[in-house]
Amino acid sequence: MAIKPPSVLIVDDEPLARSRLKALCERTGLFGEMELANGGRQAVDKIEKKQPDILLLDVDMPDFSGLKVAEHCEGFCRMPEIIFTTAHSAYAVQAFRLEATDYLLKPVKESLLREAVERAIANIARDRRGEDSDITQRLWVQDGSGSLQLMVADIERVEAERDYMRLYLPGRSYLVHQSMRAMESRLPERFFVRVHRSTLVRRDCIAEVRRKGRKRFVILYDGSTLPVGPRYADRVNGTGQTGGLGRSETVTE
Repeated sequence: MAIKPPSVLIVDDEPLARSRLKALCERTGLFGEMELANGGRQAVDKIEKKQPDILLLDVDMPDFSGLKVAEHCEGFCRMPEIIFTTAHSAYAVQAFRLEATDYLLKPVKESLLREAVERAIANIARDRRGEDSDITQRLWVQDGSGSLQLMVADIERVEAERDYMRLYLPGRSYLVHQSMRAMESRLPERFFVRVHRSTLVRRDCIAEVRRKGRKRFVILYDGSTLPVGPRYADRVNGTGQTGGLGRSETVTE
C-alpha cells in the first residue's frame, strides 16, 4: 500500500518568506497537503484542526514565537516533525531541547530542506510502523563552532580528550564539551558498549576482541585497535549478545 505524502504547515510572519518556502516545498515534490500560517497563534489553531505531519516553523514572530508553538505541540499524542527555519542561530540550543528534526538558517537552501524533510518522513514512517527508534534517533551536540545534529547510527566511537569528548563518524570527528558519563547516558546501551573509562564503541563496529597476556583489545572494522579496561572486560565479552549487533569473537595471541 502506498504511503500518503506528508502534510505540511508553513509558519512565518513574513509573506515573502512563506511564499519562498512554499515554492521550495513544491519543488521537492515530497509533500501532500500544504497549509500556510502568518504567525504563531494562527499556527496553533491550524495545528489543532489539521494535525499536519511536518511543521516548517519560523522562530522569531511577534505574536507567538515558534518555540512556544513547538512547546504547545508537546501536549499532542502525535507530535508533528518540526523543522525550524530562522535567520537567527541564537535559538538553536532551545530548539534542540525540543527535539526538532532540523534547524535551517534563512535563506533556506533547497538541498538542506530536502534532507531535513526526508529525515522527517523517515521518522514518520518509523513511528507508524512502531519500530524501536534508539539507533535512528538524532543527537544534538555543541562543538566549538556551534551546534550540530548527528545521527546516533553514524557514531562509531567516543573517546575522551581531557574535559572533552571526540565523536568519531565515518570520515570525520567532532570535539564536544561533555563528560563521558553524560555521553554514555545519551547513547542507547543496546547499541553502545563502554570498553574503557575513556572509550565508548558502537557494538556493531567491533570486529574482534583480542587478548595478549592479561591485556585485552577490541579491533574495529576500520582497523582501529582500542584497549579494554579491566573493569569493562565483562561488558566487552558480552558484545555479541546484546542488541543483536555485535559480531566479535575473542582471539588469544
